[in-house]
Amino acid sequence: MPRFLALLCAAHCAAAYAAPQPALQLRGATALLPLMQRAAENYMAREPGSSVVVASGSSAFGVKSLLDGSADIAMVHGAIPQSLQTPLRKDQAWQPLVVGYQALIPVAHPDNPVSDISLAQLRAVFSGAISNWRELGGTDSPITVLVDPPAGGAGLAWREVVLGADGRFSPRSVLLPRRDWVAQLARHPEGIAIVGADELSPGLKRLTLSGQRADAAAVSSGRYPLRIPLLLLTARPPAPACAAFLRSLAAPRQDGAYR
Repeated sequence: MPRFLALLCAAHCAAAYAAPQPALQLRGATALLPLMQRAAENYMAREPGSSVVVASGSSAFGVKSLLDGSADIAMVHGAIPQSLQTPLRKDQAWQPLVVGYQALIPVAHPDNPVSDISLAQLRAVFSGAISNWRELGGTDSPITVLVDPPAGGAGLAWREVVLGADGRFSPRSVLLPRRDWVAQLARHPEGIAIVGADELSPGLKRLTLSGQRADAAAVSSGRYPLRIPLLLLTARPPAPACAAFLRSLAAPRQDGAYR
């Protein structure tokens, strides 16, 4: 009996001091950071002993981390970066999960008389085919198009949505960090830019898109077409811990498989 009790005690002690499960690693686009931080906190509160680490950078950072094994889930803002699509296809099967959408909203100076623009007109403006506000029902003044520098991850994501995969910005575009757009539009009433819904501020006038506002229902249903999918990319099938985390997300939509 003493030997049995000693073994039982040893078993309980081993269980009590067992090594914690490795943390689930999420890495990638900053656009998903707030959403995934909340999801991680909720998951860890419901699953004692679990650990989820969320690190932001860019979509490319997330996909590269997934490929080298330092991440379990890549957070991707928009399409998979073109430079990483071939490495992904050469590797194992991958599974994308759409967890939401970011609305893109055209904005102008508050005093600009134009309040609505069509998607076709917006594409023409950003490609340079339309260069005067008069063509949109505004004043006779040249349009100043504000865009991200080429290295800007957010700009790369919405460029494809607005102009298409092979689209090019107008050569007259002004390259400017997004943080400076409000000040630029305040100084130049002829300016136009495209921002995420979370970047709106009192100094910007939001334009409707063919009469449609970017409300949550319209963005989710696709009635408002200017949107970027927020994706989680995982191995297919995902590891058990990864699958459990994905199941905890509120009503995710799974759109096929990457490969």
